[in-house]
Amino acid sequence: MRVIAGTLRGRSLKTSDSYRPTTDRVRETLFNILQNQIENSIFIDAFAGSGAVGIEALSRGASRVYFLETNHKALYALEENLKICGEKALWRIYSLPAIKGMEVIHKSGENVDIVFFDPPYDYQDYQDLITAASELFPAALLILETSSRTKLQLPSNVILSRQKKIGETLLTFWVAST
Repeated sequence: MRVIAGTLRGRSLKTSDSYRPTTDRVRETLFNILQNQIENSIFIDAFAGSGAVGIEALSRGASRVYFLETNHKALYALEENLKICGEKALWRIYSLPAIKGMEVIHKSGENVDIVFFDPPYDYQDYQDLITAASELFPAALLILETSSRTKLQLPSNVILSRQKKIGETLLTFWVAST
């Protein structure tokens, strides 16, 4: 796995067999969609795994990235991968479940622009996750990576803005309803 574009382009990233990393193809598609929104954004990479998505955001100009991860093997790979990113002021790791981590970030007063979720494919609490994110960060774009076979029920407080299928992966984009 590698960083696809930006200031860290071509850098190799460590992975672990304890999670399913977001493929290069999916990351490239995601960041092509987000290309005008990444520069100077505050980005959350929830269920971060190796941190490939958040590191890609840093490489493409995000001003700060928060990584949320609880798996110890993934945290090790994430920490190793972040060593290539240089200035630590641009990122922070929280070894917390996604909702708890978002609550901590919210309490810090950070105005988050994009929240990316890549939970394990057997994850069940999508509705709680999206509801919490939309309440904590009502101005943020919420993005969920799932299997294309996952059936999602939309929470009532969000509006589906886009879906993009990439092979067996589905990226779903939401904004808070107003």
